[in-house]
Amino acid sequence: MNDPKHLRRIQLTLANRPTGNTRHFGGGEFLPVPAELRIVQYENDAGFYLFYCDKTGLKITDTYHDSIEQAMTQASFEFTIHEDEWEVFDTPAQMVRHKR
Repeated sequence: MNDPKHLRRIQLTLANRPTGNTRHFGGGEFLPVPAELRIVQYENDAGFYLFYCDKTGLKITDTYHDSIEQAMTQASFEFTIHEDEWEVFDTPAQMVRHKR
């Protein structure tokens, strides 16, 4: 699979505390709270992925959504996030600079 196109990103802070509405599991354990969320899209894929990343930028897990808006709504459901807090990548240069 090709590298995804990064569309949105937010570095989670203390203000973006988890709501407790959702918990993610992996390997039979609760996954850690992410340090960063990203919304990405793969070439030839109509959907959008909400990546949950650790402090080094590695993906912990992801969820799939039919639109960017649905991915942002899911992020807001799980964390205290306001729409204007998202970093928007408008150009390929911005996406490459933030790609990990």
